[in-house]
Amino acid sequence: MVYHGQMTPKILVPLLAALCACTASAQEPAQLMQKIAGVYKHRFMSATITPGKAPGEADVPYQAEDVIEIVPYDADHVYVRAHLDFYNGHTCDIAGMARHEQGAFVYRDTLSLAVAAYPPCTLKVSVEHDKLTLTDRATPDAVSSCRAYCGVRGSLNYSIDMDKRRPIRYLDRLKASREYKQAVDDLQTAR
Repeated sequence: MVYHGQMTPKILVPLLAALCACTASAQEPAQLMQKIAGVYKHRFMSATITPGKAPGEADVPYQAEDVIEIVPYDADHVYVRAHLDFYNGHTCDIAGMARHEQGAFVYRDTLSLAVAAYPPCTLKVSVEHDKLTLTDRATPDAVSSCRAYCGVRGSLNYSIDMDKRRPIRYLDRLKASREYKQAVDDLQTAR
């Protein structure tokens, strides 16, 4: 009701609550994009097994590096590329456009690379406990859905501290990459 040009609190409170909810939900993807956009790198020593060598002599060390790149694309999508290194030279490599869904960005494989025994590849990118988190499992004990993108020892269940995030200084080169162009094409085809 309007009384002398003002709304009564009974009408004003629900109206403001609805307005705030709409604004918050519209800002949520943008805020999360801003929070996670960048490149995350982690260098570490790994090793490969040399067949025929004695235990302890069998491992040949090398410098490995995990790299995750996240680039805002539009109001609801980010480009995600992950290269993760694992023991004995195994890797996970995946890239695509992830759409905002329920407080996270989710990449769904549009090319159906899934093996018959596994569900279609679905990769969730979120922030949990001050860590950027990737997972391709619907629940913690579920089967990994993106096995086709990883070597035998690899896994897309991964987290890295948010303080490892850096700005991407090579954005033009990244956007000219085959992976980025393919992700854009796949998104346009899916629309």
